[in-house]
Amino acid sequence: MEDSVSYLYNINGEKTLFYYQPNFLDNDELIKINNWIKSQTYKGGYCISGNEIPRLQNWYQINKKYFCEDWKCRYDRWKSEQYDDYLLNLQKLVNVKVNNIIKGYDIDFQLPNFNSCLVNKYRNGNDSIKPHRDTMNSFGEYPTIAGLSFGTKRKFVIKKVHYDSNNILSAKNDSNTNMNLEFELDNNSLIIMTGGSQKYFTHEIPKESTTEERYSITFREYL
Repeated sequence: MEDSVSYLYNINGEKTLFYYQPNFLDNDELIKINNWIKSQTYKGGYCISGNEIPRLQNWYQINKKYFCEDWKCRYDRWKSEQYDDYLLNLQKLVNVKVNNIIKGYDIDFQLPNFNSCLVNKYRNGNDSIKPHRDTMNSFGEYPTIAGLSFGTKRKFVIKKVHYDSNNILSAKNDSNTNMNLEFELDNNSLIIMTGGSQKYFTHEIPKESTTEERYSITFREYL
């Protein structure tokens, strides 16, 4: 794809792909998305430490499943909202485009069948998401995550985690690796993480000095 950037890694014989593409959707679709995201009501809440989460969100799962059924603590923000026709059609559109991109690498990545969506609203630069890996309990060990960005540009930081000689995760991030990445997620851009991306890397949206809003719409296959 024109202007796209990709990084392909082989770690312990397992492939990982990070793919970024600006100007992902056409102008007509972009207008529809902006109208839709700004018409929604989003949820806030608190984490297990008692601190308020620094963003707003809505979670959708086609069968109204909770984000992670194995979590002992239950929060209202992780209860599934009902899909509407627009979001369902957008999910189908993105699924086709993402699978075609992945097929272009001629690597045996499992193609996703998206059935869940997380929408995050970052009200300004103080809203963020800390380094994390998506839970394998809901999405498996090798999920494909497709993220769309709308609004102001924000940094997206990817860092490789460190495993010791016994293949045990011994530190959150490996600061000496050359596999750490930083993307500037622009309005109407797509980022794909697939293969071992959630096994070997964390991702985050750090705080920045902006007063502008950003929305992300991320699709996954909930297992």
